Amino acid sequence: MLPCCKSAPESLVGLQGARHTEQGDQDQLKELYSAGNLTVLSTDPLLHKDPVQLDFHFRLTPQTSAHWHGLLCDHRLFLDIPYRALDQGNWESLTAALQYVEEKTNVDSVFVNIQNNRNDRGALLRAFSYMGFEVVRPDHPALPPWDNVIFMVYPLERDVGHLPSEPP
Repeated sequence: MLPCCKSAPESLVGLQGARHTEQGDQDQLKELYSAGNLTVLSTDPLLHKDPVQLDFHFRLTPQTSAHWHGLLCDHRLFLDIPYRALDQGNWESLTAALQYVEEKTNVDSVFVNIQNNRNDRGALLRAFSYMGFEVVRPDHPALPPWDNVIFMVYPLERDVGHLPSEPP
């Protein structure tokens, strides 16, 4: 059971509310990691009792970047699917984010959510399935009780005794 994610409002992961774009929210994020085109920003990773916001920024060109906003909770990462997620740059950024999560964290599962009313829902389901994500039944105990959303999960295979090379 994920008490911290079950009680989180839907707007925390951008499901049906507006994204946090206020200046105060951005001030709370600190650079956690930067290599190549990927920069990871986070709220204080030492607060283990609360969800930790992880934002993945992937530079596509000097003027543009792709963003994946996430919420880390109990070894599970919940990611928003950005607008135009099927664009090539977004897939490159997702691959970089998944690689970071696998190598640098103790996350066991990465969840994405797809709103039922998205026009590209079918294409997203196919694309994420192709990448190794699996549809999760709505009553799964790890999921928040949000309506009108399809969740998919990418289970990370861990070696016994796996230790991340860096927190969060």
